[in-house]
Amino acid sequence: MKITGNVEVVSRLLASSSQRQKGKSARSQLAIGHKCGSSSGSGHEVYLMICSQQHREGTKYKLKKNVETAFTKFINEGKATVRLREPPVDICINQADPIHLKSFLAILKKAANGDTIENVSLSPLMAATTKQVANLKTKLVVKSRSEYPITEGFPSSLRTLQINGCSLKSVDSRIFKLCNLSQLDLSNNHLRSLPDVWDFLPCLADLRLSANQLEDLPLAFCSGGLTKHLAHLDLSFNRLKFLRPYFCHLQSLTTLKIDSNQLALLPSGIGKLQLLTTLTASNNEIKTLPGSFVHLSLQMLDLSGNPFLDDGPDTVIDRLHVPSLLESTARAIRQKRIAYTAEDVGHLTEYLDAGKLCRCGRYSFTSNVRYLFRLDLRSVSATVTAVDAFGCLHAPCEGFLCSVRCFDAYKASPYSSM
Repeated sequence: MKITGNVEVVSRLLASSSQRQKGKSARSQLAIGHKCGSSSGSGHEVYLMICSQQHREGTKYKLKKNVETAFTKFINEGKATVRLREPPVDICINQADPIHLKSFLAILKKAANGDTIENVSLSPLMAATTKQVANLKTKLVVKSRSEYPITEGFPSSLRTLQINGCSLKSVDSRIFKLCNLSQLDLSNNHLRSLPDVWDFLPCLADLRLSANQLEDLPLAFCSGGLTKHLAHLDLSFNRLKFLRPYFCHLQSLTTLKIDSNQLALLPSGIGKLQLLTTLTASNNEIKTLPGSFVHLSLQMLDLSGNPFLDDGPDTVIDRLHVPSLLESTARAIRQKRIAYTAEDVGHLTEYLDAGKLCRCGRYSFTSNVRYLFRLDLRSVSATVTAVDAFGCLHAPCEGFLCSVRCFDAYKASPYSSM
């Protein structure tokens, strides 16, 4: 029985005497079996052998009655620690295949207890080959179609994958088997749509999709696992005309680049992206900013090259009417901050996400008054790129009034603080 992973053997004697053990984990092969020259019959001791590049002949540890405990809290992440009695060491394992690691520890436990190991033939322990203990490949760069791995596939250990200029029209399904992938760069291809299976990349934090042909983002892309760990997203130089309200579910974003698309507006809930520090949306068709924009706290902002409108009282559009039962219910849900999911309200999720915040603190949906006010972009970002050639640092921002009372207050003082 063999598995591979990164292994560090830590002496507990050094730890107890306050001495620090210098070293780090190394790619190794772990095997359970009998010493070379013995058979798997009864009466023969079972050993654990660890082989690395520096010591391919391996170090053997007796197992029977010699395992004090095994720490498996993070086994689903490919991590575990085996504590031996003699010698007093901890064998720390990481970056192992979780399924293989579980099977390996189950056999190790039986061997430690002296139980009969059924349905598994333990082979004599042999020195590992160079290939078996070679360091795993963590980065792959493909810059032409001739370099693209068609037959051999992608190494499962990859953490960074860059595929540029390969004319990809869809995302290769094999990529979603790379459970350790943290950075994926598919820029400069011909992608027209994205799949719905992003939950298979639980470590993905950096996604670069610039210079493709994307026109929309699916709901599954903006939900599930990506909402918890996707920090950097580059969608510049695509064909996006809008970002749907559910885009703002990606609340782990710190960097968002959407330059040179065809965006006419930003999602109304963009203010929910409280971790966002960098936003670039230059060279689009944006005419106004959503009201929630004032809730952002950025370090860098670029909105240059957009055809912004004028602001002021002349921009008022009165759409006040008696709120429907649907709107009244939605207003109550948002005002009382009642949590909801797609499972709770189905297709109404998008409706609820599109609520407009009045300056009185209440929400409206279709019954409201829309107006524009001038937003000093320096109030939401430490560094601002001028929006035009004259150095303007202001942009029109949408505001919404939820009632006649709020509308009257606005008319009395249209330029008061928003």
